[in-house]
Amino acid sequence: MKLRDFKDWINKLSEDELDKDLMYNSIDYGISGNVNEIIKSEHNLYYVGDEPVLLHTREELLKRGFTEPDIAQFEIEIPEGCYYIEISNEYSILERFLQ
Repeated sequence: MKLRDFKDWINKLSEDELDKDLMYNSIDYGISGNVNEIIKSEHNLYYVGDEPVLLHTREELLKRGFTEPDIAQFEIEIPEGCYYIEISNEYSILERFLQ
């Protein structure tokens, strides 16, 4: 979904609807909760296989000892300038790792 499409959808909501919480639900992880923040990525963010899942900037990866060729092999999960929400439910995530 493009931000423009989201804005068009939001603009159609009534004033009462706009006062409701924005929630998320992740079927894959069995978690849900409130969206607390919408973040604009100021850098490309990469995932390198960490558990729990963490996203890193190029600079962070260089500090962790990855080389430029290493980083070039990683997929950019969130491109610079994109908006995203972080989905987390600490209890559910901890439960998943304890099993």
